[in-house]
Amino acid sequence: MEVAEALTALQLGPGATWNEIRARYRRLLRAHHPDLTSEPGAADRTARLTAAYAVLQKATDGGRRPLPVPKATPGPRAPRRTAPAEPKPRAPADRTSGPGSAGAVVGRRSPEEVFRRLRAAAPAVGNLSGVDPETLTLQILVEVAGAPPAQLLAEVYRRDEDTAIMFTLESLTAAPGPPIEAIVKRLLAAL
Repeated sequence: MEVAEALTALQLGPGATWNEIRARYRRLLRAHHPDLTSEPGAADRTARLTAAYAVLQKATDGGRRPLPVPKATPGPRAPRRTAPAEPKPRAPADRTSGPGSAGAVVGRRSPEEVFRRLRAAAPAVGNLSGVDPETLTLQILVEVAGAPPAQLLAEVYRRDEDTAIMFTLESLTAAPGPPIEAIVKRLLAAL
């Protein structure tokens, strides 16, 4: 799936910001997720939404850069941001990196090996609802007693010489989801 097709799947235009992408994805996921609706084809629509979100997430580096200019549109490209000169400090799994997010450095294993292990460990925290081996992204439906259902997104990537995982937890309702720290700890313990 290309960026233009992903934007169409999420009913967005080429100038969409990362916040608009995330909000639209969450809204459409709540409307079409098979655990939240009995509509025929809900699983297929959810899979398409998940794939579209993964494409846009990869294209924007998780919202850290703007969407690329569509190839069919002539005009100058936005200047690329340069990476900071100093490496970022490692984020341990029990420290959040922002609201609903956490990170973990898992050492010198290959990203593909970490992805395979993460996929096998997913049942420790919920039901695997999306797998994209191309972008090394997993989505897990998490249900915790006393909290609304939530979607845990795990992205495996190379950071310098280490392999790292970025976790994002999004509530599937308007209420805040469960705390991400305990879920990530449980998942990492199962690796």
